[in-house]
This record gives sequence, structure tokens and C-alpha cells, in this order.
Amino acid sequence: MKPFLLLPAAVTALAGAPAFAQAAGQWQKPEQIWTASCSYCHEQDFAPELRGRNLPAEAIAPIVRQGVPGMPAFHPSEINDRELAGLSRWISASPAPAAKKK
Repeated sequence: MKPFLLLPAAVTALAGAPAFAQAAGQWQKPEQIWTASCSYCHEQDFAPELRGRNLPAEAIAPIVRQGVPGMPAFHPSEINDRELAGLSRWISASPAPAAKKK
């Protein structure tokens, strides 16, 4: 197998790593989940910015649970259903972040 083919798998595995810092049921605010589990990719131009797009919360939760190419699935042991519902609502209602200075 060619080494460059392993890169997507490694990136996917590392992208989900911050979620293991806390177990489900220990998150106090949706912002904590975002910062620990989502912001690494979604604020660094690796994945699309989700805030400020008025995405329906009902559409966000299944993607987080099932994952998509390039994004790992987050299981109930990492983010429980209540926390995921809160995170989905928070993303849906959040304004777009200020533009980055280059």
C-alpha cells in the first residue's frame, strides 16, 4: 500500500481525538464540545465553517453520529444524545464568526 493512501485515515483518526478528552455526560456547554471536538477542523479551513449558515439542528445531529468522508462519527460514549441536541441547536443558532485577518 502506498503511504499517501494512509493519510486520509490518519487525519480522520486525529480529527476525532479531542472528543476523548471528556466522556459523554461531562460536557457543561455546547461551546465546550465545539472547542474540544469540532473547532480544530471547522475553524482551520480543513472542514467548512458551520456557524452562521442557519443549518437545521435536525440535519446536524445525524452527521455527527454517522460521520461523513473526512469526519469521524462521534458515538454516544463521547457525546450523549442530550449533549448532541444542544450542540446541534448551538451550531444552528450561532452567528458566523468574524473574518480572520490574514
